Amino acid sequence: MVKPEIVRRKVAEASSRIADAEELLSLPAEDFLADKKVKDLASFYLFLAIQECIDLASHWVSDADWGPADDAASAFDVLADHQAIDRALADQMRRAVGLRNLIAHGYPVVDHTRIQSEYREGIASLRRFLTTVTAEAGL
Repeated sequence: MVKPEIVRRKVAEASSRIADAEELLSLPAEDFLADKKVKDLASFYLFLAIQECIDLASHWVSDADWGPADDAASAFDVLADHQAIDRALADQMRRAVGLRNLIAHGYPVVDHTRIQSEYREGIASLRRFLTTVTAEAGL
């Protein structure tokens, strides 16, 4: 079972970063897209939130003794394979990991227009994962 103290800390951090990102991503498109610093900061907050979710998934897989995941995205597949989360959520989290990788490596293909237009769905997936892991920890 996941350790409540770790879950509590990581969920709080992820939730804070999600709120920070959401504040910037909810700006009018013309304001958001015109300001490089705002785009970069929103991306960084998303990166941090997604990383906390990856850490939680890896922690959950490890504590359940389900063997190591092949990579960060695979941890969500392992959780789905063991019916800890549903497959749709695992797929959404895999996409989040893909975005995190793009941000982490500074690829110029990071599409801020798309990030802003799809952030509500993405953030909902992150929150859903956090709610699920919180319940698993009995919090």
